[in-house]
Amino acid sequence: MTTLNAEPKKNDETNVPVLDAPPAKRQKIDPATINREKIPVPEGMSKNQFKKLQRQKKWEDSKEKYKEIKREKRRAAKIRQREAVAAAIESKDDESYHSAKKKQIPAHQRPTGIQVIMDCEFDELMNNKEIVSMSNQITRSYSAKRHCDYEIPLKISSFNKNLKQRFDKSVSQYVKWQGIEFSENETLVDILPSERENVVYLTADTDEIIETLEEGHTYIIGGIVDKNRHKLLCVNKAKELGLKVGKLPIDKYIEMNGRHVLATSHVYELLCKWYEEGGDWKKAFDIVLPPRKVKKEEEEADKEKSVKGEGSSNEDGEEEVEEEEEEEDDDDEQEREEDEGDKEDKEDEQN
Repeated sequence: MTTLNAEPKKNDETNVPVLDAPPAKRQKIDPATINREKIPVPEGMSKNQFKKLQRQKKWEDSKEKYKEIKREKRRAAKIRQREAVAAAIESKDDESYHSAKKKQIPAHQRPTGIQVIMDCEFDELMNNKEIVSMSNQITRSYSAKRHCDYEIPLKISSFNKNLKQRFDKSVSQYVKWQGIEFSENETLVDILPSERENVVYLTADTDEIIETLEEGHTYIIGGIVDKNRHKLLCVNKAKELGLKVGKLPIDKYIEMNGRHVLATSHVYELLCKWYEEGGDWKKAFDIVLPPRKVKKEEEEADKEKSVKGEGSSNEDGEEEVEEEEEEEDDDDEQEREEDEGDKEDKEDEQN
């Protein structure tokens, strides 16, 4: 509150009142004064292609600095989280205690008797962005596996070509991950058990509902990000191999627009939560895919369609997962820059 009778400040030497200077106004930059040196477009390349190339170069030049800032933020957040978990466990305060316990990695996992195979023999059907997304989903699945109270062995078949290159380049520490097997030279057929009677290929394109996960069974998850381009892909493959098909009870617990297809990582997380929640699919779906998350993912998918015009690690591997999440943030940041650049290109074309 301003005091009306307050004595104004005075100069120490002259004893003359001194008025506070008004706040400096932000000066507007005249676009005409900006030095925009035009770089000639290389022969054989369109103007838009050249602009994208320049944006890519700009991103690569600033990427390391951006990653270091993100890394520092993650380290600080990690320290705060550990302190909060320790405090909650110490206090044993009901909800905060149970929430903190869930964030801890269990020392021992209870056996389930099931096995999960992620079939990644669809490399050539995905573009580069989808390969990145697939690698992120494998990383999330690994994180879910480590934090699960139950042991659910995970094998990645046909781990080669672009997907392996992505891992080798961006998250090379995956070779130290425990409890997950990357089969570079083995396809799904090579690692299937001899008794195929107990093998089920999980797919949204069937009416066979999986109500219970059974001991001694092998469940296959299709490792592909296809944006609904390749319908019946997994069903047809299962038929060729003489395998049963089934789907999780999505329709019962989730309201989704269009075809009910879950991300690869969501399927694996749901299997983990089914065991942790005592065989209750509703609770598992509420945890992995709460309504707000489903709505957000659908909005992002709709937005993508409209834009495109289309219908150093520690012992437990925690650092590796964070590095992959960091790579995902980088990809998102680059994608935002690309989208902004595409908008500029369209404006240039209209002008």
